Amino acid sequence: MYRLTRTFARPTPTVLCLLLLCGLSSVAQAAVETAACKVLADDRLVDPLRTISGEYTRRTQIKVTVRFLPETEVNALVQKKQTQCDVVLCMPAEPKGKTAVESLPGARAVAWKYPSAKPVWAAVVGRKKGGVELLNFVGGPTGHRLWSESEAGFTITTGKTHAEAFDWVVKNRVGRTYPITAMRMLSESGGVREGICIDIGCGTGNLDVELAKRSNLTIIGLDIDADMKPLFEKRINEAGLQDRASFVQGDAQELPFDDDYADLIVSRGTLTFIPDIAKCLREVERVLKPTGVAFLGGRYVYTPQKHKISTDSLREIVAKSGVARAQVIDARGQWVKILGPRAPEAARRSGLGPHMLAARFIADYAIAEGKCLLICTADGGLQKALQRGFVDFSDMEITALYPTRKVADEAAARIALAKLSERITCKVGNVLDLPFEESSFDAVAGVGPILLWGDREKGMSEVYRVLRPGGAALVGGKYLGMPQFRKVSSETLRASAAKTGIPSIRVVDNMGQWVEILKGTRD
Repeated sequence: MYRLTRTFARPTPTVLCLLLLCGLSSVAQAAVETAACKVLADDRLVDPLRTISGEYTRRTQIKVTVRFLPETEVNALVQKKQTQCDVVLCMPAEPKGKTAVESLPGARAVAWKYPSAKPVWAAVVGRKKGGVELLNFVGGPTGHRLWSESEAGFTITTGKTHAEAFDWVVKNRVGRTYPITAMRMLSESGGVREGICIDIGCGTGNLDVELAKRSNLTIIGLDIDADMKPLFEKRINEAGLQDRASFVQGDAQELPFDDDYADLIVSRGTLTFIPDIAKCLREVERVLKPTGVAFLGGRYVYTPQKHKISTDSLREIVAKSGVARAQVIDARGQWVKILGPRAPEAARRSGLGPHMLAARFIADYAIAEGKCLLICTADGGLQKALQRGFVDFSDMEITALYPTRKVADEAAARIALAKLSERITCKVGNVLDLPFEESSFDAVAGVGPILLWGDREKGMSEVYRVLRPGGAALVGGKYLGMPQFRKVSSETLRASAAKTGIPSIRVVDNMGQWVEILKGTRD
């Protein structure tokens, strides 16, 4: 506050503006300082926390400062109530040891050192709302992915047994991905829907249930861990599939099956845990019928870093295995595909397509509920497949946006005929002027050259405007088969994205060209 008296001359308009600007600048600076989040952490957590805090800042524009100290000093500051931070994280010195952090109100384990299973305890110690949001992010799906990717070696959960820990991951992180994986495996098999299917590393049977729902296969779940059996059988019994699915304890390197036994052999995320991958592949080739197909997954998003191998290394292993018809696929995961000499011709094609874009939202952004906007430039095969994917893989309420009334009406008639009107509503509009209120959608998606031409910056800004906090958008650019003169380089798109000022926007060159926009976090 400035007190003006008759002792001073009346300030000029210019002076008043300067005073006002100074005041606003102070307010703005205070807001930034208030928004900043301070973290105190055990110095053994440097590698994952730098990455996680950086991603949190990228998504929210909230600055995170992390002070790393030895575990003993962190505990001492917690005990003295002198942490001077909003969030504190610490591991015990020993696997079954204690930390002062775990005694704090609301403390929880957000990760575990791998393979020692020492928990990383975290707690909010300040009253700032941002501390709670940051802690939720650190221990949420995105944070867990980054813990798993850390070179320092962390995993996202532990338990009394490996089976118990696996079951937590299924229920809390990857449960929704099993229908997606099952559909892709059946598609990759080129039409194999009957006969015998072996699932290597079956775990608690979630993939087997989804495979059974979509085929007439008799399924054998194989796992080296006997503790998985009761959980597997419980899941199979709940699904009423006792007559079509069974559990066998066994080693993937010595499959307990006769030659030419199985029509389909699958595995999700198990391959890189097997000590001798080449031996496993030779066993799969032996057990697979000449008409059969195998589709075996390597690393996945939550695989601990210790068990991840590069795609180049996997290709080298496959090449040396002697399995002639094995190939490595590095697309939406890491896979080895083996075709029998008389496998269906359709199995030689990839099982990916526009419908799998919905799978990306579930796997990458943990979004499967709420409202979804699908931007459709036409009503062709790409758009129909995209809609089908979101219907099949999510519980979202879908709005399909078309450029003209005629196309929208034709699409609505098709959707009604397919009895999907309760899931999909058709609207008219375009990406440069989206006819929706701010913060209307949890997800926005579109395939094809939606953001290539015209006012790209305005289109990107419109997509960001209609996203809800915690929402994500993935909208396509150039695609395979597009004429060269119609393409726009990713460098040009990145320049346009930078001009928007959107906090978390990037161009992704992964199975096409995409503009990804995130709005805060939902973790």
